[in-house]
Amino acid sequence: MTLVQSLLVGGDCIDDADQMRTASTAEVLGHGVRAPSTLGTFLRSFTFGHVSQLDKVFDEVLRRAWEAGAGPGGGPLTIDMDSTICETYGLSKQGARFGYTSVRGYHPLVASLAGTEEVLGVRLRGGNAHTAVVRRASSSGSSTGCAGQEPTARSCCGPTPASTTTT
Repeated sequence: MTLVQSLLVGGDCIDDADQMRTASTAEVLGHGVRAPSTLGTFLRSFTFGHVSQLDKVFDEVLRRAWEAGAGPGGGPLTIDMDSTICETYGLSKQGARFGYTSVRGYHPLVASLAGTEEVLGVRLRGGNAHTAVVRRASSSGSSTGCAGQEPTARSCCGPTPASTTTT
């Protein structure tokens, strides 16, 4: 709960949760606020299998939300695929490398719904990965995905619930 509540009040790293350990925050929240070192230990305990399970949960939540009417509707669907640089500060972060920007970090590939920037899928890649392979894949089929595949949200990122095809 400490991680979720830290994010809700604007925290963007585990060290920000330490600010919630002051005064009577634990009494207000109804539970003890964990130290950043404890949060780090908890987060490091996750394996690739855990992340895959969370990804499936995200896919199901997104599918249900779209079925309930929160999706893009029946019109054309445009999926933007781009990469971003996520800087890291630790020296022994697995996969963190110096990339073309001379910044140590990760270089994830992100698929999002154009116009709303709703994230449909993310693939974590090392910092020295190339920039995005797909600039834009649209439902008109005018663009191809990774290695000439039909453009789908998970051509590079894996399956996405409501958008495994762009039609």
